[in-house]
Amino acid sequence: MSSSKYNGEITHLSSSTVIEGDIRLENDIRIAGSIVGTVNAKGALVVERTGKIKGELNVSSATIAGKIQGNIECDGLMTLENGSCFVGDIKTRQIVINEGAEFQGNCAMPISGSATAD
Repeated sequence: MSSSKYNGEITHLSSSTVIEGDIRLENDIRIAGSIVGTVNAKGALVVERTGKIKGELNVSSATIAGKIQGNIECDGLMTLENGSCFVGDIKTRQIVINEGAEFQGNCAMPISGSATAD
């Protein structure tokens, strides 16, 4: 996680944490618990293996090892780790889906001018 522009601030939600509602952050967030609601983070999102989110996500980058049900808009790199499960639509600049990750949905990525077919 690149937290340097947020003065090293990282919000941690432990595995015993359950949140129902919307979250807005200016920094990075690491989730080991459960969230039902919207997550808007100007920083990076890390969902640990025990983490679960049901809702909409808007983040700068994402590393998912847990379970997500909902859509995500990710400004940078999104990584689905081995053992993760993502059900929903993804909009991101870059994506890595590791072997053993589960993904069901659509993925949209912007095309750079050099990648267009003539």
